[in-house]
Amino acid sequence: MTKTEQIMAAIKATLAAAGLIVLDPEAPEGTEAIEPADDATVRDDIERPYAFQDGPCVILDCGDEYPEPVVGMGWVYWNLEVLALIAAEGPVPKMAPEPTRAAVHSALYADRTLGGVVIDLAVGPISRGTDAVNPACGVAQVTYKLKYRTMEGTA
Repeated sequence: MTKTEQIMAAIKATLAAAGLIVLDPEAPEGTEAIEPADDATVRDDIERPYAFQDGPCVILDCGDEYPEPVVGMGWVYWNLEVLALIAAEGPVPKMAPEPTRAAVHSALYADRTLGGVVIDLAVGPISRGTDAVNPACGVAQVTYKLKYRTMEGTA
């Protein structure tokens, strides 16, 4: 498992520990291993990002990562962006995802090292909008910036 995969797994575990999702231990490797909890789900693919019929939904999208140049230290320091798309329906669509967004944010900020998997986690831009197909569905996009390190020559 690469460090990036470990980070994504740690984010899912953090959200599960906060009660936002329930991880399914019986799911086969490489399949959707998450079940709804309290009407919120987490998905790690964005093939169907706007199929939010199952209530508030969190989609994690592993974004770009780039190294910081450090010479001769034996470590490579990386910056990784993870995008959380949070959607929900409500009377004020742009505000409907806010309770779930706040819960995700609180869970991730409770331990900004994700149990020691990363050096630090910081929130980036937050944008809000509505789904073009379902205007009653609000979507908040939150960028989290994570810093981690690996030994030179490892993934």
